Amino acid sequence: MAEPEGAWEPGQRGPDDDPATAVTVAYAHATEVAYSWHHSMVELIGYDMANHGRVVRGGYVAIRCGTNGLVEARNMAVREFLADDRADWLFWIDTDMGFAADTVDRLFEAADPRGRPLVGALAFSQRELTVDGVGGWETQATPTVFDWAKVPPPDAPAGNGDGQPVDGAAEQMGFAVRWDYPANTLVPVAGTGMACVLIHRSVFALVEAKLGPVWYERVPNTRTGQLIGEDLSFCLRAGSLGIPMWVHTGIKTTHLKPIWLAERDYVLQRAFAAVPVDVPIPEEDPVPAGVVASASSAPSNEGPVA
Repeated sequence: MAEPEGAWEPGQRGPDDDPATAVTVAYAHATEVAYSWHHSMVELIGYDMANHGRVVRGGYVAIRCGTNGLVEARNMAVREFLADDRADWLFWIDTDMGFAADTVDRLFEAADPRGRPLVGALAFSQRELTVDGVGGWETQATPTVFDWAKVPPPDAPAGNGDGQPVDGAAEQMGFAVRWDYPANTLVPVAGTGMACVLIHRSVFALVEAKLGPVWYERVPNTRTGQLIGEDLSFCLRAGSLGIPMWVHTGIKTTHLKPIWLAERDYVLQRAFAAVPVDVPIPEEDPVPAGVVASASSAPSNEGPVA
């Protein structure tokens, strides 16, 4: 995204405090945060003050998770953000994340109010695969890059652990993990998590206008009755309204999660260390300005959801 003429200079307020280039940081918290988040936030604020001052101008919204949990905290944060006019962009960053100092600026450069009003960084969640026999779980890092596709129902056999449907298992439409995402590029998606994502205020305004102020209320799976997570429930609503969503796989993060280390992990680690990994890094943004996601990348209202 191009910076307007007369951009903010270090050490001063921006010209007319233009909300189009300002970013409000939002997070839901308990009584503690991860040190990686604290370290990253300190670095981000220092970088922001020395460069475009987006966060300095946009401020922050910090909501403590109460008895109603993460859903209510996120909804409260959005209401507070929309009630303020300092910034057009909201930057969600969960308090167990690690991220680079220029993350906000890089997401802002990749975003566009019309064509790319929601851009997430590459983040990973933790999927519990099976019990390990001694009270723990075997786990799997899962990219929060989702397509709208056929997926196995929750009660289907686990298969070989690659997240793909088991042969012969009944399928339904839902959010499917894109395991083989392209490296270091900006890609359209049907959904992503809210752990590290930049969202334009027009997205929240449209959801409220069409569906009510229920941005992060969890949506039930129409087949099983189970509730979808608050982040993908938001993406489901946004996708149903034709709002394009993107993930930039070149903007990296870390996510603090507990795991149960065992010999299996060590063997896999040794095997991986023996394989050379060559990830090409493109010289420029492969997606030109003004490009919008295709309709097939957004979920519809038809069929059950996973």
